[in-house]
Amino acid sequence: MISIDNNIEKRVFHLTEKENEPDFISYKKEIIKAIYHKNYRKLDILKLNLYNDQFSVFIFYEKIQNEISKITNSIIRTQLESLDWFKVLVGSFEEIKELIRDNEYILSRRYILTDFEQYKDIFENLYKNQLSGNEKLKKQFFNLFEGLNVCPYCNRNFINPIYKEHSLGGDNKNQSPDIEHFFPKSIYPFLSLSISNLLPSCAFCNKIKSDVDTFQNNCLSPYEIKDSDFRFDFSLELNQVKKVKLISKTDCKNSEILHLESLYNEVHSKYINDMFDGVLKYTKRNKEFLDTFKILTEDDYKKLFRNYYKEEDFNKQPLSKMTKDLYNQIKNLKGDKS
Repeated sequence: MISIDNNIEKRVFHLTEKENEPDFISYKKEIIKAIYHKNYRKLDILKLNLYNDQFSVFIFYEKIQNEISKITNSIIRTQLESLDWFKVLVGSFEEIKELIRDNEYILSRRYILTDFEQYKDIFENLYKNQLSGNEKLKKQFFNLFEGLNVCPYCNRNFINPIYKEHSLGGDNKNQSPDIEHFFPKSIYPFLSLSISNLLPSCAFCNKIKSDVDTFQNNCLSPYEIKDSDFRFDFSLELNQVKKVKLISKTDCKNSEILHLESLYNEVHSKYINDMFDGVLKYTKRNKEFLDTFKILTEDDYKKLFRNYYKEEDFNKQPLSKMTKDLYNQIKNLKGDKS
């Protein structure tokens, strides 16, 4: 898994038809300022602005308020009515986790025994109608991640959206990655439109992760992980990489849930060994060669490994995290001094 930025600007998206108007620009700055200061009450005032129908946060807010009244279970309905919905929609990832801790006994599938399906269906339909099935807003959502080329969960597959000017016959004019709910909407429906709970992902990771309860399993979101939280370790034998292990600093279940360690061994072992054999192959006497790896510049690294060196660039190309960890392990190898 790789780290993804969750700053305030990445939590606000909008339609584009009026975005160059001076008053629109000023209004957007006011929204961002309110979120920065966690002044969600200010958003309740700002929603009355002329441009409110251009911003996802206000579009979602209005639709959610309209749908809550349809929930027949009075306990669930009352709990939903008491939520700070602007915090739910544009709060940080840490705030989203707090909302789960404060509300899980009434609003999560683990504890609700009656009427959960109606509540879940209402919020799943809100997600489908207002985001995944709304081409204009969905495109703007993906624009928040314009620098993200690869799946943040597996770092293996490209996820760039495709928007064609014309379609031929029955082909799809537009194609986009999946929108993945880190905390599943099937368990926590009220988070179905929370920006800090949404990420673009490859279809494989979205399907294999499915509706596993990532909160209960103490998983780390790409919005909160650091490069040092996960490390690839390579078992070397007879100048070959025999096995890849994914080591975590914590007891989180990311690798198991996403099947990452098995995938890297089963799918990418040839790539790893081709790189190791063709560029980095060493012998017991090749101490001088190994020493040069300790002083490689960033440009040297890019030429040798055909990949990115810095953590903030791991989102640009597949297998960049694994490649860097392989480099680090080889850099620390000790050759025979004889």
